[in-house]
Amino acid sequence: MKRKKTKNRAGFTLVELIIALAAACIVLSATAIILIFGQRSLSHEWQQVNLQRDASFAMQKMKQSIRSATKAQLENDGNGLRIYNDAGWIKFWCVSGQKNLLYQLKDEDPQTLLDGTVKSATFVIGGAANTVTIDLDVKSGDCETQITSTTMMRNFGT
Repeated sequence: MKRKKTKNRAGFTLVELIIALAAACIVLSATAIILIFGQRSLSHEWQQVNLQRDASFAMQKMKQSIRSATKAQLENDGNGLRIYNDAGWIKFWCVSGQKNLLYQLKDEDPQTLLDGTVKSATFVIGGAANTVTIDLDVKSGDCETQITSTTMMRNFGT
């Protein structure tokens, strides 16, 4: 019995198709993993940037008030600061259990500067240099930042 010669068929065999699909799955899986880790990293970086921005804002607000002060006094074992200027007094303090940093202007209700992110806030009044040092440590999730600033009271003794 003679067989007829068959023409070469163009196309893939089933084995070649399975190998091509497996290779495509590996490439797509690797791409998905890279995208997921990239997104997580970006999300973490934005969380860190927002935390630093909030801490910088609070620090700037406190420094502006201290610059206009004529007198400063510590409260709550260094966790609070009361400063005096021509308009009256301003108080900054940390509520540790709530992780808040609050401030209060004379005869007004307390306002929140940082909400739920304050790990610690300590204040130190310098001697002859008439300075106030603020050490602010904030944490949110697995992001943490610490800012320390020393500010001179410009109107001290006036």
